[in-house]
Amino acid sequence: MIIIRKLKVKSVEEIVQNYVIGTIQGVFKFKRHWMKQGYNEDHAIKNAVQYGIGQISAGVGRICDLETTIGMFREIAEISTAFANRLEEVQAGIQK
Repeated sequence: MIIIRKLKVKSVEEIVQNYVIGTIQGVFKFKRHWMKQGYNEDHAIKNAVQYGIGQISAGVGRICDLETTIGMFREIAEISTAFANRLEEVQAGIQK
């Protein structure tokens, strides 16, 4: 018996989305790396962002317009802010 699997072909948007999420993770780790090396937070963030820009440019810069990528980063920022705010509310409720 031969089993044939249907391969799912990812859309360009899904590929870019996954790459953006991976880049965020890398930037976060890279910033922490620079902080452990003794750099101040501003310098660590500057280096981490430069790394992230390089990753995006090399990875998806040719297959996706920059506006789409910027939009995804802004969406992640909004979600992250909402998540942090909600966690603060939960923390305040626990501390009562």
